[in-house]
Amino acid sequence: MPSPRQLIALPRVFPTIGIAKKPPVLFLTTTLCLTAGSLAQAAPVSRSILEDRHLHWWNGLSLVNHLELEGVANLRGGQARGSSGTFLWKGALALHTDKAGWWQGGLFLVEGLASSSGHPNTDYVGDLQGVSNLTTAAHVARLYKAYYRQNLGPFTFRVGLINPNDYFNDTGVAAELFNPSFGIYPVISGNIPYTPTYPYSSLGVMAAYTLGETTLQAGVFNADGYTDLRTPWGGEGQIYYGEIDENLALASGKLTLKAGGYYDHVSSDYLRNAIAIGPAPSQGGFYGTAEYRWKSANGEDWGAFVQAGAAPNSASTSPINAYVGAGLRLRDFLPASPKSTLSLGFARAWQRQAGAETSVEVNWYQPVFHHFYIQPDLQYVINPGASAPGNTLANALVGILRVGWRGSLWG
Repeated sequence: MPSPRQLIALPRVFPTIGIAKKPPVLFLTTTLCLTAGSLAQAAPVSRSILEDRHLHWWNGLSLVNHLELEGVANLRGGQARGSSGTFLWKGALALHTDKAGWWQGGLFLVEGLASSSGHPNTDYVGDLQGVSNLTTAAHVARLYKAYYRQNLGPFTFRVGLINPNDYFNDTGVAAELFNPSFGIYPVISGNIPYTPTYPYSSLGVMAAYTLGETTLQAGVFNADGYTDLRTPWGGEGQIYYGEIDENLALASGKLTLKAGGYYDHVSSDYLRNAIAIGPAPSQGGFYGTAEYRWKSANGEDWGAFVQAGAAPNSASTSPINAYVGAGLRLRDFLPASPKSTLSLGFARAWQRQAGAETSVEVNWYQPVFHHFYIQPDLQYVINPGASAPGNTLANALVGILRVGWRGSLWG
């Protein structure tokens, strides 16, 4: 998810879609009315169509599509009242070598995406972290992922066009929340322009080793996610990730701990200047996540998480120096609709030599029928833009309505 600074830098090849200028209440109402007749059940959305979504196969082939439509309205505060919209399609084709009758443990996966997006962060809210994890730079249509995965006993290898955020710096319990910081910490996305994460990816290689409840993984990827095929194998820079994950039994639930680090190495003037991002010096940082999942006595499915990240670099290199997040998720509490999900989130990012921005979010995920779902979301952003005292914007109240569908060709 690009930060506001990235969205400003990205070239707008096409004009902003007309949907982006409707009055906020009218837009949200119109979106609901147009989709209410065709909504249905689905699992919570994700930045990518992950490997475990390919559940139905025909001769080893699986085709999965996701379609999402979203309206974002800044109801008060921030830079200005107004609304924008985003359309996103993702389609993934996978070939499982085992199910095709070939060799064990192999998976070929190709995914494309097309998006048309407004810019609620820069046009209306004026915030640092973003309010929607679907927002892209104007219009995007691209090959998103194309890689091969091989399982060999406790080892897993992937090589090709990959989104590193599918495997590193990921918090599963926070998947339903819309604030981009819950998906990739702003010490990475806000400090490193064009880093490979939604809607961008880059060529790379990664490996994971699992022993019992412990997983070690590391990867190296092209640092340029925007023009990733210009110098495919990182001739102008690389980003390195390393992470250790540990699952522990705790009381009646399961605790997952993740600790990792990253280093973005920039080695060419092209990344620094030619695509208009300005200086992009090499930089690194650390992150950690704790997730706890448990069932209550009456069968309610609970989840909680805590996140933290730091970028111990200079202010000019990493303007966002620290981040903390936390939240709760509850599902299986409505007998008539067990997949209904209530999520609460808190995200705070600090900007060096300025201030801090805090976002509080409440999200409701409601499956309806036939793989359609609806997700209303409300966020309150305190000190949008993390400005220093005397230069602050009014606190913003943001409403979001997302509807979506996901389906598989077979099964």
